[in-house]
Amino acid sequence: MRPVGLSVSIVLLIVAGGCASAIESGEDPGGKSGFSGSWSVDWCNPDRPDLECGGFSVTLRQTGKRVCGEYGGALVNLRQIDEGVVDGIEESDGTAVVDVRSGRNGDILRVRITRATDGLAWKVLETLSEGGGDISIIAMDELLKPTEDESLNLRSDCS
Repeated sequence: MRPVGLSVSIVLLIVAGGCASAIESGEDPGGKSGFSGSWSVDWCNPDRPDLECGGFSVTLRQTGKRVCGEYGGALVNLRQIDEGVVDGIEESDGTAVVDVRSGRNGDILRVRITRATDGLAWKVLETLSEGGGDISIIAMDELLKPTEDESLNLRSDCS
């Protein structure tokens, strides 16, 4: 049996090492300006509570000024779904501009994301490129709430 003091020391060393690596990479561990994490909003039909809610979720990683990640969107009752990629930079403390590319139709939207006390403000600024004839399912102007859902695995070039 290992002494309790040794276990606590190992845990503290691991936690301190994680914080140090986050600081070196430009992330602010626990700080308001970091965008790393998962964020989402539900879209439900209040007139049809029997239908499954849709929504929009995004998982982001911030390394230095770079912000990248992946998103998923679904209409109410999961009639249509979309997923795609996010790439951009933090422009100032707590605000980043990212380009969002729909995997469903190829739309590219420019989005401003801003850390808020209760989540992540997400607002489309402009359409950079029109996609094909199908629709994209990307939040337009929403407050995304933090979520523990990390089901979207980040692509390998997002680090």
